[in-house]
Amino acid sequence: MPESKKRKKVVAAEKIKARRTTETQHTQLPAQSPRWWAPVMVAFAIIGLLVIVTAYVTNGAWPIPGLTNGNINLFVGIGLMLVGFLMTMGWK
Repeated sequence: MPESKKRKKVVAAEKIKARRTTETQHTQLPAQSPRWWAPVMVAFAIIGLLVIVTAYVTNGAWPIPGLTNGNINLFVGIGLMLVGFLMTMGWK
């Protein structure tokens, strides 16, 4: 009975390994955020918190005096905190 040809597994594995090494050599380092990104992100969160606390303590009269209708000062504070939170998703 004739024997089938044996596959050259070693050659195929070496080709795959060579291809992987060339791919990793050409990849760039992951992009990093600018140096100002983290301080601005934290500042938005802290300023938002301060706006909310100030609005609660002054019954909505401060920090923005013209926004005394309802809880608009609270929405401003929550919006600032939300911007800070959304910036965390872009931080690398």
